[in-house]
Amino acid sequence: MVSIDLGGRIAVVTGASSGMGAETARVMARCGATVVATGRDQGRLDAVVEEIAAEGGTAVAVVADLAHGDSAQAIVAAAEKVGGRIDILALAAGHFVSTPFASTSAQELDDVWAVHVRAPFLLLQSALPLLSEGSSVLFFSSTVAQVGFAPYAAYSAGKGAIEALAKSLSIELAPRTRVNVLAPGFTGTPMVFKQFADAPGLEDGIVAKTPVGFLGGPESIAYLAAYLASDMGGYVAGTRMVVDGGWTAQGWQP
Repeated sequence: MVSIDLGGRIAVVTGASSGMGAETARVMARCGATVVATGRDQGRLDAVVEEIAAEGGTAVAVVADLAHGDSAQAIVAAAEKVGGRIDILALAAGHFVSTPFASTSAQELDDVWAVHVRAPFLLLQSALPLLSEGSSVLFFSSTVAQVGFAPYAAYSAGKGAIEALAKSLSIELAPRTRVNVLAPGFTGTPMVFKQFADAPGLEDGIVAKTPVGFLGGPESIAYLAAYLASDMGGYVAGTRMVVDGGWTAQGWQP
């Protein structure tokens, strides 16, 4: 039986208190990694770490707001204390804005940039000395970085910037570190369910345009992240992997 083996690896997962980040932390722990789980919400982050421990995994919680202060240094210091190195850096933290372009404030734009671009840039920069030989960095983007979808102009711009950054770093950090991008489509997370609640009919419309016929859960992203971080994904670098049930391939074909 083939399984994803992350045994002995130290994985830092941002945005680990909810959604894809939380599931990525759980899955990587199940695959044997020691997880440094970071997020802003102490209670939810502790709950994820407790779930991992209950399943026999190992994780520590680091409460940090990536958009402010010296959080990058605190996260890297925690990883160094846990294992002296970082083998996996999964940058799953996100901040969603759906304000129409004409109404988007400069503060909203700055907030998107701070969370999606500035924070992972600075965290990865701080983590460089600890990145191990053969390490893996995973940027979490979105299908909206490549396919227009209103009214997400600010959010799309942030995700597009992350993809450009990742592409450059996949060359600059090679061969020591592999850099890849995960681009989820609409996925069953609290952030997406909130969108559905605010826009009646959106979920049915998305599912109707998704060839597989259902809305995937965060595990669809988490297991791919674990694969990419493992030796099994050792020849995958500098690429963007879409996980959307075929939604972008379908487009708006009737």
